[in-house]
Amino acid sequence: MNINCEKCYCENKLNSSYIKRILELLGPVILGSKPAEILNISGKPDIKESKLMEIKSFFNSCSKISYKIINTYDGGIRVLFINKTSLSRVFFSKKCINFLKFIGYSSDYNLDSYINMLVDKLHSEEFPDEIGIFLGYPLKDVLGFMGYGRNELSATRYWKIYGDPSISYEVSNSFLKDRAIMKEMINSSSLSELKNVI
Repeated sequence: MNINCEKCYCENKLNSSYIKRILELLGPVILGSKPAEILNISGKPDIKESKLMEIKSFFNSCSKISYKIINTYDGGIRVLFINKTSLSRVFFSKKCINFLKFIGYSSDYNLDSYINMLVDKLHSEEFPDEIGIFLGYPLKDVLGFMGYGRNELSATRYWKIYGDPSISYEVSNSFLKDRAIMKEMINSSSLSELKNVI
């Protein structure tokens, strides 16, 4: 698979197993099937700081994905990775935008303002369940999880699936496929080579 990243000047530690684990998890975001992913940064304060420095070093100048560091109300740290091109495709759906407007997002849709509102909510005590839309889960599943709609819980994969599971399985399978592709790339390339394609 040929992936072009013309403006990516990522720096990295060449043998970072932590970055390799993140890259595998972010495979669907990097390759575009998933618009975003959120990671919890665990460990003692010095370990968290070291992990954040690796993330910043590797991803700071990448054009394919961006990230937001979120300090949570309880002292935790999360990182939201975003593929804006893929997320823009999610918001081609007026249903997604209308639902987000219904729960308080701006009536004037703007991708960056919607991301910023989600990030603001992630800083707060109440976790924003609508994040599922940003993570690429089908709207029917997000609505079902939040108590809207008429669909019953029908299955569970990486998220709870409501109603007909076929669309949800298709989405989940595309995430798994891209993760497998990224794992293969990691196994066959050095991080210095990978930084040129993400």
